Amino acid sequence: MHRNVLATLSLLLLCLLVVPAAQAQDLEQLESEVETFTLDNGLRFVVVERPGAPVFTYFAQVGVGGVNEEQGRTGLAHMFEHMAFKGTDEIGTEDHRREKKAMRKVDEAYAALMEARRDRDATQSEIAELEEAFEDAQDEAREYVVANQFGNIIQKNGGTGLNASTGYDVTTYFYQLPSNKLELWAYLESERFINPVMREFYTERDVVIEERRMRTDSSPVGRLLEEFLAMSYLAHPYGRPLVGYQSDLDNFTRQQCLELYDRYYVPSNVVIGLVGDLKVDDVKDLAEEYFDDWEEGPEPPRVITEEPPQRGERRVALRDPGQPFLIVGYHKPDMFHPDAPVFDVITEMIANGRSSRLHQRLVKDEKKAVAVGAVTQLPGELYPGLFINFVVPAQGVTALECEQAVLEELDRLKDEPVSAEELEGVKTRMKANFVRQVRSNFGTISTVVQAELFEDDWRQGLVYPTEIDAVTAADIQRVARETFVEKNRNVAYILTEDAEQEGATDAR
Repeated sequence: MHRNVLATLSLLLLCLLVVPAAQAQDLEQLESEVETFTLDNGLRFVVVERPGAPVFTYFAQVGVGGVNEEQGRTGLAHMFEHMAFKGTDEIGTEDHRREKKAMRKVDEAYAALMEARRDRDATQSEIAELEEAFEDAQDEAREYVVANQFGNIIQKNGGTGLNASTGYDVTTYFYQLPSNKLELWAYLESERFINPVMREFYTERDVVIEERRMRTDSSPVGRLLEEFLAMSYLAHPYGRPLVGYQSDLDNFTRQQCLELYDRYYVPSNVVIGLVGDLKVDDVKDLAEEYFDDWEEGPEPPRVITEEPPQRGERRVALRDPGQPFLIVGYHKPDMFHPDAPVFDVITEMIANGRSSRLHQRLVKDEKKAVAVGAVTQLPGELYPGLFINFVVPAQGVTALECEQAVLEELDRLKDEPVSAEELEGVKTRMKANFVRQVRSNFGTISTVVQAELFEDDWRQGLVYPTEIDAVTAADIQRVARETFVEKNRNVAYILTEDAEQEGATDAR
């Protein structure tokens, strides 16, 4: 689940829903279905019995992401997510005892190679010899690997949707299995979390490097977003690329990835969720049998660096022959702040859905844009984040032309109180969307698991409609006046070559 801007924008534009007649009843029923328990080692489980189709959905979150990486190790949380599919000392290997020795040779060969590359006196022939030794060591280690065995086991047993994602705040793992495979799930996931083997580390690192190339270096919007976040944050790690800097990817080691695992993959920093055709007592029995051996660890450190107040508007422009694009962002508080729901309402009102102000103006009326959107979850929510507007200009329209409309609509929020009718319509859509989300197994378990991890109480995941209901027109106007000011603004845009030429002509 690597956040792609255009995909996110498309999702945001699909949020027009009819209000369910029994929203409150739906949430009350869900609350009565949720049960939790905690093992002695601190590992938390959230379980929802939902009989029907003979399947269950597994969803686990670990409190580690890009925000937790040390300087020089960006992308390491994402790298471990890849490693979590490589198997254990029992899964994915022909002979782990011999494989372990071979992997040690890989680490030693890599260390020697990196030392030579940093040595200014090393000759090209010496480096080439060490590169060959490194490749030979990897080839030897591969002889013991059973490729993709973890995923193949799940697939052969009827599993679907096997995937994972790394965000700035959290790493997520999920898939679905038939109900009669509950013990298989317990075995596989306990093995993955307790006994991971980071085999094929440097080969998989090349996969991540290619991922960076495709999602960022070869993507105009990806490059723009990276520049935008770096510009928006001077101190906080939210400003670093989630996939990692190229130089960090080129240099981090398997040992460093193990260190991240040891620090953050401890039972108290993980919440496991299950929903579907299962029994809580069965889950608890299997959890105690398979996960009890996971040793407790110290509480992982939190980020202490705070982003200093922004003192002036910041801008970055990229020139590219492709599609123009606009990002306008403002610093905002974290998810625990009382005004967090107010920002969510503003995103819906300004740019999410066909009835939003920017869609009506830029897409429908003026036809200056083909898509608009707004988010409050990017880059993250645990720490002060950003309120972000996106605009995809129409053909022949520049990002700067669209920017003026965005700023004018944000100023309207400061100058004109929102009407009761518009505010009620926005709230209704948001609440309906939320209820629709939690009706699905995946929506249910993802909502309560994240609340349990972030707020130590899964019930907080279900109070969202109440929080939205409490937002007033006065709240919106107050927050707009405090937030949407020039010194707090960050603007990033892509100018096409034609637009650049037109700007030069206008300047003359």
